[in-house]
Amino acid sequence: MGQDDMMTAQFGDQLPDVSPDGGPAENETRGTPGLPSALLRIPVSVQVVIGTARLPLSQVTQLAPGVTLTLDEKLGTPARMLVNGREVARGELFVLEGAEGRLGLTIKEVASTDSDS
Repeated sequence: MGQDDMMTAQFGDQLPDVSPDGGPAENETRGTPGLPSALLRIPVSVQVVIGTARLPLSQVTQLAPGVTLTLDEKLGTPARMLVNGREVARGELFVLEGAEGRLGLTIKEVASTDSDS
């Protein structure tokens, strides 16, 4: 994950801080019980979804700069955090101070750990 894709998640004591390059923060010293440290270093794709839209392909081919796309979600709907395509949390977007218009995500709800796969 590049610096432009950085997110800030506030989990309290649940997770370590994440550095701007997406790697573990230098002060990270604890692991996750039961998981080997080599496994914890495997990169995963993290996405924050603020909205979705369903369009026919004919409309997708007409997209151009300046076109407005209406999303299915309403203002104030929590953003969804996906890891490798699976929703793991929901939260609120905010503007990072001193980061020239970059966004962060404050986690408000973590998905259940029950597996449905």
